Amino acid sequence: MFNELSKRRLIMISGKGGTGKTTTAAAISIKFAEEGFKTAVISLDPAHSLGDSFNLELGPDFKRVDDVNGELFAMEFDPKLLFEKERSDLRKAVEADQGDSPFGEMIPKEMMDLLLDTNYMPVEFAEGIGFLRLLDYLIDSDFEKIVFDTAPTGHTLKLLELPDYLDSFVGKMIRFQLRISSIFSSVKRLFGFGSDVDVAKETLKALDELKERINNAKKILINNDLSEFIVVTLPLEMSIYESARLVGELDAYSIPNSFIVVNMLRFYHGDCTFCRNLSKMHVKHLEKISELFGDKSIRVVPFFSNEIRGISALRRVIEYLSDFTLEKAKQAFEEKLTIN
Repeated sequence: MFNELSKRRLIMISGKGGTGKTTTAAAISIKFAEEGFKTAVISLDPAHSLGDSFNLELGPDFKRVDDVNGELFAMEFDPKLLFEKERSDLRKAVEADQGDSPFGEMIPKEMMDLLLDTNYMPVEFAEGIGFLRLLDYLIDSDFEKIVFDTAPTGHTLKLLELPDYLDSFVGKMIRFQLRISSIFSSVKRLFGFGSDVDVAKETLKALDELKERINNAKKILINNDLSEFIVVTLPLEMSIYESARLVGELDAYSIPNSFIVVNMLRFYHGDCTFCRNLSKMHVKHLEKISELFGDKSIRVVPFFSNEIRGISALRRVIEYLSDFTLEKAKQAFEEKLTIN
């Protein structure tokens, strides 16, 4: 797996919450750094646990992971906070521009909410806008490998729908309202009211620029020579089917996805009846995984008896991510191996 990933610069890790996305992202980033690549690993999940994986206190700025034999930098980024600040600034600017108008409120409150409130614009878009800013910075940086631990609900993917949203009926209504507002702003300035800044026109310009930036991000994410999206799942039915839906979305966007990681699979043949039954259930679900993801390269990571925290524990994960395939996992069951 790492031979293939070494050819990509941008690695996205996603899956249902609790599948081990963060552990997978941390392990892959360590492998890259120790192979000599200057590597960045970033958590986009609001419920950050990347710092816990490394046993480090992380925040919104890059921090070097010192226990790795290479250049590895990690951060926990909350893109929603960035958007919230910009949204607040935009609301203040629009309200200030309309405050002294003799013509009344140019943009109705409902339209203002539609434009600025994440109750109307899906939160995936709000978080995605922050991701765009971060992606712009990282693409222009000197990081050779960039690993993202994404939000479990696939917010980043939802952002890619925004250009279509802005071209839809609702988007056209927003643009129409803004153009009307721009006309009234011109009349206001003619009579000496309002500011010199045409907020509506600037907002329209910003929407067009946002569409362009998202389309540029699409080009990066669908570039087979640049990007790879790894889906992490559990050997449990609900997790498997949610992963299948995620893979379907990736295919719809033409985003490269060659690898599936099956995490926390129990290998046990001892005296514990519960453990043996759990192990049998997991191997049964391997058949469903093989059926649904037969065109993917599948890697299996066992359920370890110790919590995976710290560099040495993450190195155990790297061993299995490298070449422990579905076939090798089935063989391990047939040989009645117990992996702790």
